[in-house]
Amino acid sequence: GTEISSKFSKAKTLEKPKRSAFVFITTEADGTHLTLEDLRKIDEVKEVYLAHGAYDLVAKVSGESFDQLREIVYTRIRNLSNIKSTLTLTMI
Repeated sequence: GTEISSKFSKAKTLEKPKRSAFVFITTEADGTHLTLEDLRKIDEVKEVYLAHGAYDLVAKVSGESFDQLREIVYTRIRNLSNIKSTLTLTMI
């Protein structure tokens, strides 16, 4: 028999886009640098910046879903020592 080949490849499955959020963090007075180092150890934290003004640190967090972002912020970031408060802005 004859083999029929197609010039079209199988359709690629669409990957779900990553979700991202910026977390604005206020730390205890002398705990900013320790918190910065702790944040760098969390895989989902992609970037961390020192800030001056109302917040001490800004972290960019990425995850598979908004639920995963919420879980990361509540269970991993907020539980770090020296964190007084956080404000999370999710990217849509």
